[in-house]
Amino acid sequence: MRRYCLCIAIAMLGWSSTGMATEAFGIVLHRPLVTQECLKRQDAYLSDDHEQCYKWPDGAAVSNTLPRDGQIIVNIPLQDRPGYMSGSDVMVGLKDGLVVSLSVRTHRGEENLHDYRALVDEFGEPPGAASQQAALPNEFHSLLANWTLPDGATVYYNSTEWNAVAGLVRVQWPTANAHQSGAWD
Repeated sequence: MRRYCLCIAIAMLGWSSTGMATEAFGIVLHRPLVTQECLKRQDAYLSDDHEQCYKWPDGAAVSNTLPRDGQIIVNIPLQDRPGYMSGSDVMVGLKDGLVVSLSVRTHRGEENLHDYRALVDEFGEPPGAASQQAALPNEFHSLLANWTLPDGATVYYNSTEWNAVAGLVRVQWPTANAHQSGAWD
């Protein structure tokens, strides 16, 4: 009986730790990325809006396998795109073959409250509150927020990472390279 209870307890702990892993855009942090390369025609990617697939960034050394370290772009299916995501692509950072960061562009600066509410729906209220800054003389406001998730991952949001053109959400594992301001990393 003890052996049976021990097996159930171990199975439950294993299940709960897997369930606690941070997932965003249909990709799980600190796990290998499992997806196929997007279809190509005449050396241009033809992403299908209903399937997840990866694309090599411009200037990357193309290979038959995903890199163990570096970055890859992943096309996210429509059904997995959250309300704050602008476009279809996520920049995925890889380290030792594991996903360590996920970055997406958000909408234009005037949509920052909509994007922020969608982030709160997904990750909860950030500790403290989002800070708001006026970017003068351009007369738009920037929202900045940071979350720390139960598994140690963090979420960074800057609604005006690229001025009023677009914002950035970056979900990262502690081992990810530090975010470079103004970079889609």
